[in-house]
Amino acid sequence: MPVLDGPFFPGAGTSPWRLEGREEEIRLWERVMADFAMFGRTQARHLVIQGVRGVGKTSLLKEFAETALREGCLAIRVRCQSSGRESLMDRIRASLDQALEQEQPTRRSAVTGVEVRTPLGGFGLERQVSEADPTLLDSAFMGSVLAATAQVVHRGGIGLAILVDETQYADRRSLVNLSELVSVIGEQDADRPPFHLAFAGLPKDTAAKVTRSSSHAERVYRRIDLGHLDPDSARDALQLPVQAAGGRWTEPALDLAVEASGCYPAFIQEYGAAIWELRHTDEQGIAVLDERVAARGIELAGPQIESYFDAAWEAAPPLGRQCLVALAEAGGQLRMGELASAVGKSSSSEISWVVDDLTRRGTCLKPARGVVVFGRAGMQDWVLERAADEGIA
Repeated sequence: MPVLDGPFFPGAGTSPWRLEGREEEIRLWERVMADFAMFGRTQARHLVIQGVRGVGKTSLLKEFAETALREGCLAIRVRCQSSGRESLMDRIRASLDQALEQEQPTRRSAVTGVEVRTPLGGFGLERQVSEADPTLLDSAFMGSVLAATAQVVHRGGIGLAILVDETQYADRRSLVNLSELVSVIGEQDADRPPFHLAFAGLPKDTAAKVTRSSSHAERVYRRIDLGHLDPDSARDALQLPVQAAGGRWTEPALDLAVEASGCYPAFIQEYGAAIWELRHTDEQGIAVLDERVAARGIELAGPQIESYFDAAWEAAPPLGRQCLVALAEAGGQLRMGELASAVGKSSSSEISWVVDDLTRRGTCLKPARGVVVFGRAGMQDWVLERAADEGIA
């Protein structure tokens, strides 16, 4: 049998062979790059990207970075630390220094009192900072970002993009300075520098943190909520990599894999990798994934899939576990009021905090207002078995 490269890449932070179902988000980013190249600036809002773990936020930022670099824009990807030992500003500074491979420019901007002045690289910015806490502002940081932007343009590039991952862990001071910087830039017209910012992180926490860092968040940022793929995109995510690797699915096998994945990007990679390992070749030497192979691959992927469920269960508080059991017993979908009654609460407000926590982790989803469902395919049966094992009713 010929040795073929594996077309699926399960794991945290790894990117799929091709990013499916995110065409709208990629077009938005390509428009920013086109603005930089044509006009030297953009009117587009900076981005706040939210989604539960496993839906492809990091992969989307990688796609943004590759697109930017292809178009001549310096792209810096920075991941916030949960430990908080190093601030986001420190990580951005270090990344910019490494990317530019030179000492910091000697010409700096200055913050004096509540005034920001930045005469750098042919553009000037001036703004009275009346709504931000002056004690949080870091003139050297803001100046270094703008100086780096000017350096990129001076070297023939079209701009600078900073892509921040795991924003839910970002420190407030760094977010305030980044938001203040983009507010300053946003108030310019023809003289605004070619700089763009994208934050990515978990639902609610990310938007809440970024919003609190800016008094004009609704005008400065555009929020994007990443969810599961639609069925057609899920089929493409399974089928196209296999075709590129010289193989093919049978239709029943592909249907089986799509259904098992629940269109959840992380599960597509897990199931795809397990099924691919069992491929066989036909008379022409083509790798084939048929229904028998798909069913066996789904079975063998079970322990890895269950590790997602187990982590979600262990992270849930006791009331959260009760909610999961009640949801499973009801067939996997309940309205908030029904779920509250099922766990012995008089109103949905008594469980809203725990449902929000389950949703933030991706354990549950809210496909419509007031409706709760499981966030990952297969978890309903797993929860019923786990509850029986632990004697939870």
